[in-house]
Amino acid sequence: MMSQNQASKGSELSIIGANQALRRRWIVRAATAALVAGSVTGLTAGLTAAAQAAPTVTKLKVVQVVTRKPIGKMLATTKGKGASLYILPKGKCDSTCRSIWPPLLLPKGSKATPTGTACLGTVKLGMRKQVTYRGHRLYTFTSDTGTSVSGDGVAGFHAAKVKTGKCPGAAVGW
Repeated sequence: MMSQNQASKGSELSIIGANQALRRRWIVRAATAALVAGSVTGLTAGLTAAAQAAPTVTKLKVVQVVTRKPIGKMLATTKGKGASLYILPKGKCDSTCRSIWPPLLLPKGSKATPTGTACLGTVKLGMRKQVTYRGHRLYTFTSDTGTSVSGDGVAGFHAAKVKTGKCPGAAVGW
């Protein structure tokens, strides 16, 4: 037979054992919750970092389609009625040439995609991006005024006429 003192100690031990078991369960639950919360936080941080790392593609309207006599449908800049745009199908336009035939450039530091018609792209020109149409670099002409197309056929340049059909892949020329 157990004494009352021993019975009391036994019940204390069983209460302590029950408390330890309960405490262990709470520790396991807390650890599981921390693990799940850490996983969710890590997942959220990973998704946030991926979203921040994904480049934002912005679009910038840089050309418009206009009708000019005697050319017909051609490209022009988007300011006002638009300055006529030209391409140089063959040859290169160096710095002297560009003083007469200014290139159509995106704003400094822009990562935008040019829009306004199909088949637009960009190529590097120094530290800037020059707009291309169907693989040819686009230029304005300093002797044009208003909506004139006085540069068509001058020094190998031609008005940037709107064409239909499949867009070429890469830029031509330099």
